[in-house]
Amino acid sequence: MRTTWTQRAAYDALDGGARRTQKQMILDLFYSPFLTLTRQEIADRTNMRLSSVCGRVRELLDDAKLAVRGAQKCAATGVNNETLGLPAAN
Repeated sequence: MRTTWTQRAAYDALDGGARRTQKQMILDLFYSPFLTLTRQEIADRTNMRLSSVCGRVRELLDDAKLAVRGAQKCAATGVNNETLGLPAAN
């Protein structure tokens, strides 16, 4: 994935503490291993911008703290959106 200069600058402007706080806000939503949410639902529930949610979710996926658990069709657009949840317990 290519990133623009603006995206990199915005990411670098966030200090590590802000990223950790946003990641923790997202993780705190998943109080049940059965709960799945789309990125838009996460943005709505945390009052974070969708672009911020996407960045933090990518980090959580890379860290294996969240997992893609399926897809859900958007009623308005018909586009399939990934649903995210806690990784399955081993």
